[in-house]
Amino acid sequence: MPNGDMLKVGISGLQVFQRSLNTIGHNISNVNTDGYSRQRVDLATRYPSASGNGFIGNGVQAVTTERLFSEHAAEQVRQRTATSSYFDVYHEFASQVDNLVADPDAGLSPALNDFFASLQELSDDPASIPARNVLLTDAGSLVDRFATMDSWFSTLQKATNNKIANEVSAINEIASAIANLNKDIIVARGIGGGQEPNDLLDTRDHLVDQLSEHLSVKTVKSTDGSINVFVGNGQSLVLATKTMKLAAINDPNDPQNRAVGYIDPVTGAASDVGDFLTGGELGGALAFRKEVLQPSINNLGRLALGISTTFNAQHIQGLDLDSNLGTDFFGGFSKIPSLTAGNPDVVQLYATGNLSNVSAANITVGLSDVNNLSTSEYQLTNNGVALPGTSFYLKDLSTNRIETLVINAAGPPTEFSSITASGKDIGMEIQLDAFPGVNDVFYIRPTRNPAGEINVGITDPNLIAAAHPLRTGSNFSTNLGSASISEATITNINDLDFSQPATITFTNSGGPVAPPIADEYSITYTDSFLVPQTVGPLPYPPIPGDPLLSTVSQNGWSVELSGEAFVGDSFTVTPNTSGVSDNRNAILLGNLQNAGTMIGGNASYHDAYSELVVLVGNETHQAEVSYQSQYALLTQAKGLKDSLSGVNLDEEAANMLKFQQSYAAAAQVISVADQIFQTLLQAVRR
Repeated sequence: MPNGDMLKVGISGLQVFQRSLNTIGHNISNVNTDGYSRQRVDLATRYPSASGNGFIGNGVQAVTTERLFSEHAAEQVRQRTATSSYFDVYHEFASQVDNLVADPDAGLSPALNDFFASLQELSDDPASIPARNVLLTDAGSLVDRFATMDSWFSTLQKATNNKIANEVSAINEIASAIANLNKDIIVARGIGGGQEPNDLLDTRDHLVDQLSEHLSVKTVKSTDGSINVFVGNGQSLVLATKTMKLAAINDPNDPQNRAVGYIDPVTGAASDVGDFLTGGELGGALAFRKEVLQPSINNLGRLALGISTTFNAQHIQGLDLDSNLGTDFFGGFSKIPSLTAGNPDVVQLYATGNLSNVSAANITVGLSDVNNLSTSEYQLTNNGVALPGTSFYLKDLSTNRIETLVINAAGPPTEFSSITASGKDIGMEIQLDAFPGVNDVFYIRPTRNPAGEINVGITDPNLIAAAHPLRTGSNFSTNLGSASISEATITNINDLDFSQPATITFTNSGGPVAPPIADEYSITYTDSFLVPQTVGPLPYPPIPGDPLLSTVSQNGWSVELSGEAFVGDSFTVTPNTSGVSDNRNAILLGNLQNAGTMIGGNASYHDAYSELVVLVGNETHQAEVSYQSQYALLTQAKGLKDSLSGVNLDEEAANMLKFQQSYAAAAQVISVADQIFQTLLQAVRR
């Protein structure tokens, strides 16, 4: 081999090993740099030279500086990061709700128990003014607890909105940085003849990793070295050097919430894409609001409606200390006329029209039966023209189930009553003051606001209606049979003849008999127009052979007659003229604590609140368990990635020693070549 070739071989080794040592130094310097991937110089033999005795090697060359990076491992880290961040934020927010509703001191249960405990004390001494004042105080504490929890939920709702806005801002900032790096990478590849700018690639991949903390992303690499980033169900966030924008916008369907809009790059219009965005802190915040926060607000609101409506319904059937019929014990709600003729006014529920509706129609929704009211929110859409029988669609936003509603009065106003979903009454009646345009949309949120609206409707302890408005009695001195009469049950306090005294008298359809056992009865009273009235005779019992029991309903009350009655026996139903020491209505009010007044008659007040506690507790626990498992998977994925791309100082030290020795050996080759050359020169000089 000629000396020149030997020198070239030595120099090639010297250059390559120096480059390798530089790369090792670069690795060691970036051992603590986030997102850095270990680099390695790939070596290859130079093309050999041909000779008569075969090919002669020409040394070594550096092909490229390779970045040790696995797309699969990186994608696993991003997926686990997005999922872990999702459950982390979800659990962070949900645990705050759980801590509130399940708190034995700050939750609603203590205030509810205190309220009914004071009601029991009033039942023991209905004439006591101090007991009445305690009841009003505990009622105030109960509504204050509703207000406090509702205010806290509102604060958390604002915090969630702020979180969403901050996440959108961070996503846009990172997306812009990725687009700028795409531009730099394209330029660098052009300058470098197609070689990859490893450090720029690391920086970009690290930004994608950061982006996955905020939401789930998909990346697609282009031939020019840039990447495209997609979110949701295919919305482009980065296309090469261009960036699309997300925006935190006011939800057009719910002004209390912030939505995530995707900005059209041509028109600038924002379309709501929140339902399509998953994973990351943004997805966790959106899911928490939908699955925990909003149901919690609605559960609390339904309970406030349930307590006020059912308690008021019983309270107005009693007498206060002034012997007047009771008024609403709880207030704070607007009332509107019922769509059902003869029914009293009903509580107005929250409903709004979509801002983009073409018509000026306004919606009014009333509470028809709190027992059947759920925590769902609804979307009402017009699907036709102003004709009776036209179909409207009512969509349950919790289940996405759609029911078809038929107009029962085309109007105006357009009316829907006795609304059912899945064959069950949903406890609402709807009215539109004008016929809406086709595809106009209205949103009904019946339980959104009641927890913040409920208050105590009375302040005077004398107005607590603890007494019963009616008394039932019999003439023990003349009644010969064993028949008895129950306490009166109120069926319609608004009946015109409710307060008119009535007498129930037993007779026999066959005339005088021995023994004088009665088989019928008549009701006599003077109506509110002072006209004597007689109802009957009616069979007793109603069907021959049945047990001696009969329900008598008249003038807005009903009683149970039982036992064997003789001809001439009589009973009376008369107004109660003194409610001072009467506790019968207070007892009925106290019975509401454990009565099935909610959720289709299957739950008491405490049961309904327990449903909220269980809902939040389950979601919080599930989020905690999911976060822990996903974090463990993320740790594993990062470990795999680090094993491939991370810098190992021990390995780098070993490589440094190896290339130091190689560098020294290459230098020795050059030295030997120089000695041979000098020997040749000396021989020529001779």
